[in-house]
Amino acid sequence: MIKIKAIKTSSRKRTPYYLLVFNYMIGDANGDTRKSVRVSVDNPYVERFCKLLNKLKPLKGSWGICFRDNYLEDFLKCRQIKKDDFEFLRQTMYKDVEGEVNLEEKHLVFYEGITGETEYSFLVFEGVDLYYFDEFGLKHETEIK
Repeated sequence: MIKIKAIKTSSRKRTPYYLLVFNYMIGDANGDTRKSVRVSVDNPYVERFCKLLNKLKPLKGSWGICFRDNYLEDFLKCRQIKKDDFEFLRQTMYKDVEGEVNLEEKHLVFYEGITGETEYSFLVFEGVDLYYFDEFGLKHETEIK
């Protein structure tokens, strides 16, 4: 007989949050890794950030999307992103960058998930996933349209 176990929830309520998971392939398909960033539900940039990153396509002649050097400028030149998207991504993905958008510091947490390499290989970005954790700590999948 199979018994379905009830999900245990705490009576102590928590502050809901998003978990933004960055998915990477290690080198030339040598494995996978992930980096996670906890994001406040009142962060006004999370939807735009996820949409922009997930719509990027590998550039011609590249291994894929690698977060190194001036790759954002290349996406701008190839018209995958617009100038204001370029400024937005540049400011949300890197610390201490000044620009035209001037985002609030308290909302700039995305850079913690951005990386281009491990100790031994380069990383190829394979998209972000966004999960919502409610006040009971339960994980919910999300869909951004």
